[in-house]
Amino acid sequence: MKMRYLGKCLLLEDERKENTGKNEKVLVVGDLHLGYEEALNKAGVFVSRQMFEEMISDLNLVFGEVGHVNKVILLGDIKHDFGGILKQEWRDVTKILDYFSSMADKVIVIRGNHDTMLEPILKKKKMKLRDYYIWKEFCFLHGDSDFEFLWDRKRGSGKEIEYLVVGHGHPAVRLNEGVKSEKYKCFLVGKFRGKNLIVVPSFIDYYVGSDPREGEIVLAWDIDFGNFDVKVVPVAPGELEVLDFGKLKRLK
Repeated sequence: MKMRYLGKCLLLEDERKENTGKNEKVLVVGDLHLGYEEALNKAGVFVSRQMFEEMISDLNLVFGEVGHVNKVILLGDIKHDFGGILKQEWRDVTKILDYFSSMADKVIVIRGNHDTMLEPILKKKKMKLRDYYIWKEFCFLHGDSDFEFLWDRKRGSGKEIEYLVVGHGHPAVRLNEGVKSEKYKCFLVGKFRGKNLIVVPSFIDYYVGSDPREGEIVLAWDIDFGNFDVKVVPVAPGELEVLDFGKLKRLK
């Protein structure tokens, strides 16, 4: 299995050529929080509504690199508002699902804690909202809920889950250089309870994310991220190459 950290996305490519004789490509995308701008506006914080166009620009860069994929997996928190569906959410969620459908054979949507009212939109697109999704040795889930079967040695098909891929935590790392201190989105990659765990950064740009050293990351499990590898997302426009910064506990 080939794994590549590509901008804010994770690309998995199965090179074993089972059944079809072709490589299978899966693109994983973290929390989108569509409608965030309208939620801020309703709260009295006025920001311009350009995030959707910026997301599409970022995604165009990714798909320009990887081409058409077999699956896009959305790790939850597709929309932002908890209690209803804002007008911007109807519009932007519909448009983003159409976009992903044009770039992939199948779009998998995982339920996030912000997605309590997402199903009416998905039904119009004949899509299903899932609590998790299993593909080969990978299990994709939002990260706010635990499932007992994850820790079984064998699952129903007889194949053990080796990788957990989650969102929800919005991982980021604060880097200090002299008096300068900046926070950057990152992937956190390490071992937890015998599994490989990958925490994917949020795709939304408005909020950079949470540094686990500052006690900000909250997942369904109590995790010491000190021995996790930090893979920092580039901030320069047009850049996709993720940088390996080594173990979190060694960063200053």
